[in-house]
Amino acid sequence: MNTHFKQEDKEIHQLKKLILETPIQVDLVEQTMKRYESEGLRENRKLLRKSIWKRTMFTTASVLLLFFLVMRTGFISPAMAASIKQIPGMDTLFRFAGDLGLKVADEKGLITKVNSSDTHDGLTLKLPVAMFDGTRVSLGIERETLDEKFLKNSVHDLISNVDISINGEPIDSFAPEDKSNSIDIFYLPAKDDNSAILEFSDRHNQGGKAFPDTFEMTLSLSVDGIQEPFNLNVPVEKNTKNNVVLTPSISRTFQIIHFQVDKVEITPITTNITTRISLPEGMKISSSLPLLGYEILDAQGNKLKIISGNGWNATNGNILITDSRLEPFESIPPSITIKPYKYLFKGNSKSQFQTDDNGNIKVEYIPELEIEIPLISK
Repeated sequence: MNTHFKQEDKEIHQLKKLILETPIQVDLVEQTMKRYESEGLRENRKLLRKSIWKRTMFTTASVLLLFFLVMRTGFISPAMAASIKQIPGMDTLFRFAGDLGLKVADEKGLITKVNSSDTHDGLTLKLPVAMFDGTRVSLGIERETLDEKFLKNSVHDLISNVDISINGEPIDSFAPEDKSNSIDIFYLPAKDDNSAILEFSDRHNQGGKAFPDTFEMTLSLSVDGIQEPFNLNVPVEKNTKNNVVLTPSISRTFQIIHFQVDKVEITPITTNITTRISLPEGMKISSSLPLLGYEILDAQGNKLKIISGNGWNATNGNILITDSRLEPFESIPPSITIKPYKYLFKGNSKSQFQTDDNGNIKVEYIPELEIEIPLISK
């Protein structure tokens, strides 16, 4: 017993040391917005900083709210929760992501530790950790170098291209056959400029194939100025069991918009909501649908934070299917409420949003489309 406590004290001491030596990076970027175009969902360029990958998403974070949520979640071990109360930060790559789900995954051991790296011309790229919960794959990337030319930019700006294969097949082989829908790679900031988190999800809710529970993945990362790509081989395994999957198929209609919730997937790491918007035959999502969003609230009215998402509609189609990935529940609530809204623009503009005195974008809720979904049987 004494040995256990000595070991735990040693680990906590190491945590404190690492935390004190590592600056906390807080991303206060506003929730990213999206616009619909002829081939599907695209980001609003005024609100979204484009990166080297197809789509880049930044998550908002507040240190105080973060600690409040982390301390309350039932997924975190009591010993770790107690240690967090005593120290001013957390120490690993996933724990600095501004993503509660990844912190939970780290705390509960729902990650795969990886020892994959490649070195060219004095630059080493490493992949120390991976996570797959059935809804998203998260990969931690780190760099090591003493060459100043590779330190001028953040690691994600350093990388000019990313190619991914799964079991030897290109990642887009899991996308729907319609070539307008591909599997996109998102970037999440990590603890500093020397690290980054890559995320992607399959399109099994949009006509594509689901990733297998275990697979071998290869990342090929290109860096400007280095001829050979960096190849990182990663064994990926689904880290969660008994995920909750509901198919409520509850719908609402307002004017020309038919709004339906197809699926709710709940893991200890992610809450995934799949929605479907249909317009009358002959109408196009790209030209007839206003820019919509929605909030997800639990039974107590707490809003879930959006992590990332993707939407798709066939070219010139009248149906839009969207996956929204949100942070996990502290515990599964008896119900959730989805509150759709539309964004308000200035005059006839389709790119300039109306804002309030604090600079917040104005929206108009559509109560006719609001849906409450029971999650726990009474």
